[in-house]
Amino acid sequence: MPSSLFAGDSPGWMPRGACQGEDPELFFPITAVGPALAQVFAAKAVCFRCAVRAACLSYALATGQAGIWGGTTQEERHAMRRSSGIRAREHSAMPRSASAAAHHDGNFAGQ
Repeated sequence: MPSSLFAGDSPGWMPRGACQGEDPELFFPITAVGPALAQVFAAKAVCFRCAVRAACLSYALATGQAGIWGGTTQEERHAMRRSSGIRAREHSAMPRSASAAAHHDGNFAGQ
């Protein structure tokens, strides 16, 4: 995985994520409504038992990540940023599946 995804080495908390070893696609549902809602709940259940959830959420808020991060959907994080006035910086244009694997599979730079 190119190190450009994280502008250097990956955040040190990532290897401790409860999502490590889970199917990366679980954290990237097509939508957050309808039949995909079960997938959202399943991903959030993993997040809610995670010791690094706060760091994960902070990272996703700062970088504008897609998918489930820190127990929140992209839409939930967008609402958080909007209500707080925080703007996400642009993140790598890496394809979704590569980004998913980097975060939720442990296959990222520095390992």
